[in-house]
Amino acid sequence: MFQVFLVAFLLLQPETDARKSKIFGGETKSVEDYPYLVNIRRGGTFRCGGALISPSCVLTAAHCLEGRPDRVRDLSVHALQQCLNDAPAPEHVRWAWYAKVSPDYAPRRGLDADVAVIRLSRPFDISGKASLAKIDYNELPRHMNLTIMGWGMTEENTQDWNQCLQVAEIQKLPQGECIRRIGTPQHPVTGNMFCAIGENATDACPGDSGGPAMSDGRAIAGLVSWGYGCGRGYPGIYTRLSSPRISFWLKYFVADHCWG
Repeated sequence: MFQVFLVAFLLLQPETDARKSKIFGGETKSVEDYPYLVNIRRGGTFRCGGALISPSCVLTAAHCLEGRPDRVRDLSVHALQQCLNDAPAPEHVRWAWYAKVSPDYAPRRGLDADVAVIRLSRPFDISGKASLAKIDYNELPRHMNLTIMGWGMTEENTQDWNQCLQVAEIQKLPQGECIRRIGTPQHPVTGNMFCAIGENATDACPGDSGGPAMSDGRAIAGLVSWGYGCGRGYPGIYTRLSSPRISFWLKYFVADHCWG
């Protein structure tokens, strides 16, 4: 049964293999309830989700940069966009200036340390409707409830390029159970990851990559990273922001590059 194909929660093929990801089992929600949420586009084409962590910086998955973190001038960030084909207001669009992936990012080791920060060419005005999300660097309890959101697929092989925002509730699994259920030698579940799944196989899917997993509605505990399909009953893998190596790098980079 392990002849399932691996899907990273993207709508494209990253530099590693055919991993992709959207939310299966979610509900349509208003983006105004999640004003820190953004979608990331390359050359105008939707690629991933992300979250504003400062007026000038977006947190997302490293694999969303498609192995080109040094070439981001065609990368745009859209805030407060309900559906992918909605005409964006100019004040809700920013272009990337530069990006940085975690120094521990290992795309050929199961997308280990799958986290990146995009610095914007111009900050968002957060005195308006857009707002910021905090990063939760604390260790998550066993069976913690989390909220995921994104514009990815609602079914594994069906892509709606005018997808509207979907939101779902999932629950973190114990690490040992996660390793037993989904880890393989080629795609290990490392200490920089955690896994989660919701009732009735609720899961992230292609297109949800880089989107936040929120621990209390306002704090980012993880990022959608990879999984085996979506809605198949396998837990999804999320970047663990409480990992010491990730949190050390992220705190330093955000303090040095995202404020001022």
